[in-house]
Amino acid sequence: MIGAFLLMAMLAAEPAPSKPLPPLKDPVEALEERPLAEVQALAGKGDPIGEVALADMLNDGRAGDIDHARALALFQKAAAAGNADAIGDLGFMSQMGWAVPQDYAAAMAQYRKAADMGGSDAMLGIGYLYQRGLGCALDYAQAMAWYQKALAAGNIHAGDFIGNLYAGGHGVAEDDAKAGTFYQASANAGNGFGYENLGSLYAHGTGVPKDAAKAVALYRLGASAHFPGGPMYLLGSAYASGSGVDKDDAQAVQWYRRSAALGSRDAMYALAVDLEKGRGVDLDLETSRAWMLKSADLGYVSAQIHLGNMYAQGNGVPIDAAQAFKWYKAASDQNDKYGQYALGRAYMDGIGTPVDLAKGIALIQVSAQRGYYAAQNMLGVYSFSGTGVAKDKVTALKWLILAVDGGDKYAPSGVTNIEAGMSADDITKAKAEASAFKSTD
Repeated sequence: MIGAFLLMAMLAAEPAPSKPLPPLKDPVEALEERPLAEVQALAGKGDPIGEVALADMLNDGRAGDIDHARALALFQKAAAAGNADAIGDLGFMSQMGWAVPQDYAAAMAQYRKAADMGGSDAMLGIGYLYQRGLGCALDYAQAMAWYQKALAAGNIHAGDFIGNLYAGGHGVAEDDAKAGTFYQASANAGNGFGYENLGSLYAHGTGVPKDAAKAVALYRLGASAHFPGGPMYLLGSAYASGSGVDKDDAQAVQWYRRSAALGSRDAMYALAVDLEKGRGVDLDLETSRAWMLKSADLGYVSAQIHLGNMYAQGNGVPIDAAQAFKWYKAASDQNDKYGQYALGRAYMDGIGTPVDLAKGIALIQVSAQRGYYAAQNMLGVYSFSGTGVAKDKVTALKWLILAVDGGDKYAPSGVTNIEAGMSADDITKAKAEASAFKSTD
């Protein structure tokens, strides 16, 4: 960690709003900033750059409805013509499981092929798989090496990936100064993600004094840069919470709409929730579901779980257990601890699937070990009753204490009830086990 003064001085020179944007060097990304009709016309002529650009836009909803199948066909056509971007994008389709089975090994192979051809986005893809341990051993050193290769190849996004490694201390000493340097370089190149990351430093007080107004100012710069969807979403969030600006739900909705139109799955979800609640906008359940489905289709876990709950409980839609199970499983398949908890509950309650207590408990245990308080509460209750696990009051109390620490509103009464029938020694033992617990996340 470094002193606040040094980092503040380094970040003080962010580009002024009136500074002309540097042109994008990547031909696909540059084309994607042109009107959709131009992209469609070029793709219609069989131009690989046009095909890749249109496919990218179909994948995130910038060309109308999300259409992964059509995007896949366009990528395959451009890849057959030898386009490195298309080959790398086929890797991304495999990584996400869009229109093809999710297959991290296939993603890695396609990324490597594209990287060998000079595809810098594919280099980022390889680094990301190593950073997350997807289909390979988690290896931060390899992630850093590939991000640096992408940076050397001129990739405008690489600095943000490298900055995130330094900000999180992943494989390197945590160093906000280095993170800020890379974020600043990204912003200087006109990349909205750089402004987004710089703003987040101030929003969270990471290495600098917390300054919500400064964060908002940086988000506004990012909203006028290349790739502005993320900063626009964060501007919406600032208006929704009143952080750095006066709270204004209507303004939040407007920024969410702009961000969602640019393919931000976070903004799609936030917009869907506001439309569902009639917050800052007229209540509109039909449009809310459409945005929620788009967000979920793009892999946003909160949207997937929200849809699962909607179908399980019949909130605004007819009860559909099969759909509920589908979306819970989609979230769990992304190795998300909330999704694992939701899918575990589905197995235990027979929502869209035959009751399978063993599968359900196994998922609840994984989620609890990863620190999710609702799973910890449930595991505590089941350990007390002996449902699906060994009956053990000490273990039950340990999990309930952890759930209380995590903020579960039901756990405190459970702690009180269990302690009433336990010896002082056993209570002390349970508290010691809770204190020694280390989340696997």
